[in-house]
Amino acid sequence: MSKLLKYEIRKTWALKLIILGVTAVAELAFLITLFLDQKNHGFIGLSCMLLFFIAMGGTILIGVQSVLTLHRDMNTKQGYMLYMTPRNSFQILGAKLLENGLSLALAGGFFFLLGLLDVTLLFSKLGTLEELWQFFQDFVRMINDQIQLNARSILCLVVEMLASWLATVSIAFLADIVSSALLNGKRMNGFLAFLFFILLTILLGWIQNQFRTGMSIEAILLVRAGIALLYSAVMYVVSAWVMDRYLSV
Repeated sequence: MSKLLKYEIRKTWALKLIILGVTAVAELAFLITLFLDQKNHGFIGLSCMLLFFIAMGGTILIGVQSVLTLHRDMNTKQGYMLYMTPRNSFQILGAKLLENGLSLALAGGFFFLLGLLDVTLLFSKLGTLEELWQFFQDFVRMINDQIQLNARSILCLVVEMLASWLATVSIAFLADIVSSALLNGKRMNGFLAFLFFILLTILLGWIQNQFRTGMSIEAILLVRAGIALLYSAVMYVVSAWVMDRYLSV
């Protein structure tokens, strides 16, 4: 299993280095402006928003890359050597999902700590930038109007979003495997797989929304994260079973 995990990490390291490099450039621009040109509030706000969107976009891309890698492994010559190894589908798919989970956790932790550092530096140097602060408040309220802008609430929100995104990736795994194993060659294969993905994603959201009362917002977010992780485990077991039983490579 460890060898498979290392193999998956090697296949995805390039994108992570690109995301890290882009983040480093944006962070450098933010720090230079903050310390050398504090009067240029517009550029400071722009660099903060750029860092925020890099964090969001980079985290999304990590999940998308895992789905695309699985698709290539199942449908092109790239995956032949992988499936010729003495490993079963549970180990192969488990390594992929574990790599993605670890990557999302590391990315989320990194961006959370970087954001916390930048916000601390920003307020220590300039106090409150009303427009930028209002932007973040509006964005957080758009996700959940009960969230307060403090470190604990934001951390719980990050954990919930990462767990839900991992569950979404696991659903995409299953949809892609069903498409390749059960719907291959059938009419409207792609549409049926996408519809399957949408239905399972809606089901996840419905289950998560059953736990919205009687708890603090932080507790609700953590419960939603736990449900997402459990959902990911179920998707993994079903996906590996379908792959093991029906997929021929």
